[in-house]
Amino acid sequence: MRRPVLVALLLACCLGPGCKAAPSTRSAADLVLVAGEPRCPKLGVVDGVGGSETRATASALDQATARGATHVRLEPAHPDLEDGMTIVVTCTMFKCPPSGEEFPPAGYE
Repeated sequence: MRRPVLVALLLACCLGPGCKAAPSTRSAADLVLVAGEPRCPKLGVVDGVGGSETRATASALDQATARGATHVRLEPAHPDLEDGMTIVVTCTMFKCPPSGEEFPPAGYE
């Protein structure tokens, strides 16, 4: 008898207005693509999966944005070894502080 009550309570909490996450103002378009490894903390690696390279890349970038990455390095797309039909793009994520630099710098002529 406890289980249905617990499930109902969890659903009410998670679906109620108090549990909704604030909308993110960042998008995958805000990520900086890098070829090397920046001097920033590495957040980890995610795999984007999709039916095409474009969708797999979008999946990887969306996951990186959700995890708070600012910079990403993408590996070449490859087929999933288990089914051979799905495309996988591996994304290494980094969180770099804002540069705060203007270009051109003040006094630049």
